[in-house]
Amino acid sequence: MTLQKKSSLIFFLLFVINSLFCYSQNSVNFSLHHDFKLLVFGDNLGNRAGTLNFIARVKHEGEDNSLGFLIYGLEFEKAFLSTQYTRFGAFTGFTFMDVFNDYNFHITPSIGTGFINREQKNLFSWSGSVQFEYFLSDTVRLSFLNQITQRTDLEYLYNDLAYRWSFFLGIEMQLFKINQNN
Repeated sequence: MTLQKKSSLIFFLLFVINSLFCYSQNSVNFSLHHDFKLLVFGDNLGNRAGTLNFIARVKHEGEDNSLGFLIYGLEFEKAFLSTQYTRFGAFTGFTFMDVFNDYNFHITPSIGTGFINREQKNLFSWSGSVQFEYFLSDTVRLSFLNQITQRTDLEYLYNDLAYRWSFFLGIEMQLFKINQNN
């Protein structure tokens, strides 16, 4: 097992253990999003419509307060571009509840950091996102994720540091709630 995989596994395990025993989390959620633009239109960089680019996220939600709650989590992005692109990251943010006086609609701005892997090279990267969620049921939400990512892989490949905007459409599901009244 490579050092990167060992470090990622250790970080994830510490993250989960720390979250379950040290913080009063309300729930743990999983989401899967796909880049809408690449799926429907492709881009002008040689990636046709139907190009796969998805983000999987594990997110912990804190206890509600009057405005909303803190969130943090891990994410993995995989894109099948001309050369494969993967990004591992962590993010944190705040979810605002009762947006437009509708409890079913939440908005979550967040920031993140991580590593892009492209052509066997790991490159540090930042990201910022705004997630819009609408509850379809108590455990399932329709989710729209707008994200800007620092594409350090483009600097490595083409000597052109760029920031790319992506619009992802997906579903978020509650995996489990953590009982606070033990």
